Amino acid sequence: MPDRVLAVDLGGTNIRMAAVAPEGVILHQIKNPTPNPCTLDALLDLSAQMADECRAALHSGDEILGVAYGVPANVTSNGVLQGFANIPALNGVDLRSALRDKFELPITIENDATAAAIGEHWLGAAKGIDNWIMVTLGTGVGGGIFVNGEPLRGPDGGAAKIGHICVEPDGHPCGCGSNGCIEQYASATAMERMAKEAGMETTNSHEVFDAWKNGDEPAKSVFERMGRYLGITLGGLVNTFNPELIVIGGGAAAAWDAFIAPLNAEIKYRAFDGSAARARIVKGMLGDDAGILGAARSAFLEATS
Repeated sequence: MPDRVLAVDLGGTNIRMAAVAPEGVILHQIKNPTPNPCTLDALLDLSAQMADECRAALHSGDEILGVAYGVPANVTSNGVLQGFANIPALNGVDLRSALRDKFELPITIENDATAAAIGEHWLGAAKGIDNWIMVTLGTGVGGGIFVNGEPLRGPDGGAAKIGHICVEPDGHPCGCGSNGCIEQYASATAMERMAKEAGMETTNSHEVFDAWKNGDEPAKSVFERMGRYLGITLGGLVNTFNPELIVIGGGAAAAWDAFIAPLNAEIKYRAFDGSAARARIVKGMLGDDAGILGAARSAFLEATS
C-alpha cells in the first residue's frame, strides 16, 4: 500500500496543500485563499476540505501517513505558534493538537523558511551539503540554517530569523516592532517601498525588476541598495557559521541578476577571506514547492522514526 503525506504551505494570502510521495513527487496540489479572518476553526474547516480533494485525486490503495504544515511563525516543541505576524488570530494556538483532533493522524509543523530549507536539502540546491544557510526573499525575508546536516530550530522554535537581523539601527520600522531589519530592505515589499522613495511609479517588485532590465537608473539604485544590505547580513552569517553554501530562494530571488553583484561585493568586504571564498551563493532549485516538499520530508521522517 503506497504511503503518502499531505503537506501544507500556509501563508497570509494563500494556503497550498499537496499529496506527496516518499521520493518527493507531488501527486496532486491545490491552492485556496487563506480565510479572512483566519481563525482556527476556519483554518481547520478549509484544511479538511482541501484534504478531501487531495485524497480524491489519489489511488484507492494510497495511505495517508500524516499531515505536515509549514507556517510563517515560531513553532515550539509542543506545536504552539508564536510570533505569527501575518495571522495574529493563530498566535498562541496549539495547532498540532487541533490538527491531530481534526485529522486523527500524526501532525508535523515547521516554520515555513525552515521547511523550505529542508526541501532544498532533500531534493534541491543543498542536497548533500551539511553546513549551509537558506534565505527566502518574498513578502518578507525568512531563513533556515543547517548545522552538521540538521536544521537549527532553537529551543523555542525561533532560530534562523534572518529577516530580522538589523542592518540600520534607526532604519525603516519593521512589523516585528524593531527598526532597520533586513526584511525592510531586501523583501518584495521593501523593493516596492524603495522604488517609491526613488521616485518610481511602479506598483510591484516585478515592475521594478523590469525597469532595471531596461536600464532605469532609479531601479539600479534600488537593487544596489538591496544587494548591499543583503550582503551585509550574509557577510555576518558567513563569519558566524562558516557555511559551505548559501541558497537564496523565494519569489523576489527572480531579480537575482539585479542584486547579486553588490551582494557578492559586500560579502567579500565584510567576511573573512577564507570563509567568504568557501561560501558559494546559489539560487534555490525548488521554487515555490520548496516549503511543501520540506514539510512533507519532516512528516515522512516523523512517520519512520
